[in-house]
Amino acid sequence: MHNLIIYGGTFDPIHKGHLNTAINVQNHFNFDQFIFLPCKIPVHKNDAIATTKQRIEMLKLALKNLNKNFTIDLYEINRESPSYMVDTLEYFRHQLGANAAITLLLGADSFLQLPEWHQWERLLTLGNLLVMKRASTDDTRVPAALKKLLISHETDNSNTILNNPSGFIYRFDAGNFDVSSTWIRQRLAENKEITNYLPQEVLQYIKQNNLYKTEH
Repeated sequence: MHNLIIYGGTFDPIHKGHLNTAINVQNHFNFDQFIFLPCKIPVHKNDAIATTKQRIEMLKLALKNLNKNFTIDLYEINRESPSYMVDTLEYFRHQLGANAAITLLLGADSFLQLPEWHQWERLLTLGNLLVMKRASTDDTRVPAALKKLLISHETDNSNTILNNPSGFIYRFDAGNFDVSSTWIRQRLAENKEITNYLPQEVLQYIKQNNLYKTEH
């Protein structure tokens, strides 16, 4: 059975938190394909935000020497209309067929916000969810709708999401990488040290293209 995982994000810029999460997930699960899915973001008045082309270039630079199963998919970037994750999963399901095991990687915060997503109840009919656990995650914050979802769909066997097309949730501790793209941009705007948080090639690209100089 073909299996893959989708890691969506703005990646503005991609940083070592993203990469270490991806590497730890892939080392544990060994997905046939690990897809980085940059999302489309609206044209922003703040010119500190990288362009779509620049975000993709930084992704390519960050991934070029990593696991050969790491790939980039531009489906959401190339869509004319606003893209919801349910549409994206439908696209991959249509492309790969009913039997492929498709998993969506979600951070702990994104999982808590899931009930706010468009047609979120349909996600598990189209794929599985791999939810990142954090040491600080407090289950009392989990909305009632998600608690119900976990009772019905959570598995404690990590192989389940590799061997089933859809319908399962597995929570995984990929490590605590307390860094965000917003924080990275702020550091860069303030000309503060950032070397330990970005791949060298990405940092070099940012400097060459004078990115993130005016964060408000």
